[in-house]
Amino acid sequence: MLYLLLKVTSAVGLGLVLKHADARSLERLPLVRTNYAVAAIIGFFASVALGQTHISTPSMLLAAGTGVLFVAGLLIWARAIQTAGLALSVVAMRTAVVIPIFASVLIWHENPSMLEIAGSFVALLALALVLYDVTRSATPLVPTVRCAPPTQESRPTGGDMTEIGSAISDRVPSPDDNDGFEHSIPSTSTPDSRVPPPSSLRWLILLFLTDGLVMIPALVFRKELPSNETVPFQTVIFVAAFFVTTLLYYVRRSRFETETLKWGALLGAANFGNYLFLVLALTALPGLVVYPVIAAGEVGLLAVAGVVLWKEKVGVRSWLGIALAIVAIILIQLGKSAGA
Repeated sequence: MLYLLLKVTSAVGLGLVLKHADARSLERLPLVRTNYAVAAIIGFFASVALGQTHISTPSMLLAAGTGVLFVAGLLIWARAIQTAGLALSVVAMRTAVVIPIFASVLIWHENPSMLEIAGSFVALLALALVLYDVTRSATPLVPTVRCAPPTQESRPTGGDMTEIGSAISDRVPSPDDNDGFEHSIPSTSTPDSRVPPPSSLRWLILLFLTDGLVMIPALVFRKELPSNETVPFQTVIFVAAFFVTTLLYYVRRSRFETETLKWGALLGAANFGNYLFLVLALTALPGLVVYPVIAAGEVGLLAVAGVVLWKEKVGVRSWLGIALAIVAIILIQLGKSAGA
């Protein structure tokens, strides 16, 4: 049970650290780079401790390619958290479990169980509800303010048109303006405290697709490659991801802050623990126990954390989507456990 709790804690910690980094306006790239450096170091020592120091060339090549997907997935998740919030992004990420199921059918011609099929439909319904809620949401506007008409003296009578244009562009109307026009003033609140803007839709879709693609190499490894290379495989993923983020770091000339090092290290520890404790939990407990707890713990706790800690606004459809996402993950994982 300890490993199961540590697995849920690690997964929830990932989301909380990314959300906190966004709230503190920390640069994502240095944060993610530090995360992969720490995760790779932990993975190396874990490989030595477990006696898994060998990795074959196919496993290494697959891990290197997966590392690129890991970088894309984590950066997209960070962006989705920034635009859509923690509660909704975790639904898009966790419902992506349907993608490797489809891949199993298309590539390995597997026959999914009825529970997996039902769970896949419920997952897609959950995602659709969340995405629909996002499309119905817009950046809130301050109620329209009607003001008195301007006086003749207040009207521009000539002069340099660039000065007039500058005045229009530099000055945002306020409810106190008395110019005879109706103003709808865009909210200047942060994304953490408002309904997700429509632009968050594409990030949620990208997160769903990317996270689903990330799961496919793990599926290939489990089916085609030696199981005693599990920890080295994960370590090489983190090493490859570190090199990719290092290259991006110097190309973009991102600035590095001391606070980024601290939170990046914490993110790296959570990232590695998220994978390691799942493996350990499955060795100590049956999947019928592990997967439902993980589903309810990760999706439920992260959704509640987003609402309670950062005051994210979640619509009724999105709450229904969150609940259905938990049900979908449980059905899918129970179906996998029953067929194992």
